[in-house]
Amino acid sequence: MKRELARELKVAGFPMPPYRAGHHFYPHEDDAGWTDAARRHGVTVTHFDLEDRLQDLENGYYCPNLSDLIEACSDSFSRLYILKTIWTAESDNPEQIAMGDSAEEAVSGLRLALNRHQLPDTRPAAQTG
Repeated sequence: MKRELARELKVAGFPMPPYRAGHHFYPHEDDAGWTDAARRHGVTVTHFDLEDRLQDLENGYYCPNLSDLIEACSDSFSRLYILKTIWTAESDNPEQIAMGDSAEEAVSGLRLALNRHQLPDTRPAAQTG
């Protein structure tokens, strides 16, 4: 999963399960102690990270696995399939689909679309004049 997509999921309030060794995450831009490569490509969480860098993990961007993503879509998730090299995730609403280069990317996109659909529109009303 790419950094920007992991960040979008966090901003959208994706439910973050407790970290375990082996999870993938991206350090937050402002957290010290991480290399530029770790910030660009992410890191796999180790037992050391769980003991000594828990705040960094909470500040950073969690990369959920496919089962976490499908579970977050709840009953709205319908199916996931691949045609050639493009993955497609569909909801129970035929108008809500998402595509990506990986299964995780497609289901992440669907989760974000479902989240936008469920949230009330909080934009200010248009001014008439």
